[in-house]
Amino acid sequence: MKIASAILGSAVLIAAVAAGVPAQAADAYNASIAGQRNFGPLSNLSQSSTQTVDIVNLPAGVGLYALNCLVPQDPRSAPTVCDLSEGAATYLPAAGEARATATLPVKVNAEFYGMNPNPTDGEAGGQSVDCRASTGNPRSTTCAVYVIGAGRDSANPAYLRVFPTSFLPVKAQRATDVATITLAGTAVRKGAKPALAVDEPTAFTVSLKSGLAPSVSATGCEIKDERITALSDKGSCIVRITSTGGRNYKPLVMTQVLRLTK
Repeated sequence: MKIASAILGSAVLIAAVAAGVPAQAADAYNASIAGQRNFGPLSNLSQSSTQTVDIVNLPAGVGLYALNCLVPQDPRSAPTVCDLSEGAATYLPAAGEARATATLPVKVNAEFYGMNPNPTDGEAGGQSVDCRASTGNPRSTTCAVYVIGAGRDSANPAYLRVFPTSFLPVKAQRATDVATITLAGTAVRKGAKPALAVDEPTAFTVSLKSGLAPSVSATGCEIKDERITALSDKGSCIVRITSTGGRNYKPLVMTQVLRLTK
């Protein structure tokens, strides 16, 4: 999913909205979530839920992104720490004709491992985000859902919508999740750094004790269709495994190192 241009343009776009945008005509584009309009709060959300962006009067040739992000310290700037796990950063492609109505589902997690959707140096970085954390300001929230125009409309303030989020509390004591990694059908022992030969796709799976679906990414190798392939015969493959947590389990962030060989 390429959302770089949308996030890059959103800084200009958010500043424009903060400065004030003229009232829209009744037949103009709009987007809402759960009946809330722009800057309307999404309150008392569960740990993880799928919200629907309801869109009206979307012009021809305009696509949209929806994603859940940490609100920047300067709320007028573009978000740089977003939930890129499955379903949490979604795209509605542009169409050749105007659409009177459209919908765009987006998964909204209270906790996530956030990454920069528009890294400028090739490294997306990452940090754990707890959207329940207090900002110290009762009028602001830690996270928000952003709806942003795509492509050439990424800097168009007409398509920006921001929905601050707040979540129901979770119990104080939650279990620590555990990942089981299998490589070539064999479970990888904790602390082990198994070898991975270049250009030899190898069966690779990850499951969590909680039953939650993990997000898996890698550098130095490629993971696709439950197979992992080394991209070099030297160095290491770093696999990052994360989860968004749940009512009974805390979020998980861990890495697994594989040695790359010929």
